[in-house]
Amino acid sequence: MMVLYIVVAVAVAALALNAMSRRRTDDLRQTGFYPPPGQGSDADVERLVTLGRKIDAIKLYREIHGSDLKTAKDVVDRMAAKPGAGRTP
Repeated sequence: MMVLYIVVAVAVAALALNAMSRRRTDDLRQTGFYPPPGQGSDADVERLVTLGRKIDAIKLYREIHGSDLKTAKDVVDRMAAKPGAGRTP
């Protein structure tokens, strides 16, 4: 019975985290910092890196290129390492 409670708690936590992530993405879309679904480009990823939104940049990169998490993180980290990246213009 205890295992069932743990499974339910994990499922509820996962659903809550997913809802928070979707809400943050929707907020970014409304402000114009995150492109509509299917319309993103590498320039949008770079803009998110410049704004200091690395997690959102990784998420968008994965959406655009269909890559795995490690590849997207490595690309975004290289973008952030460029001079002038990660600072608000």
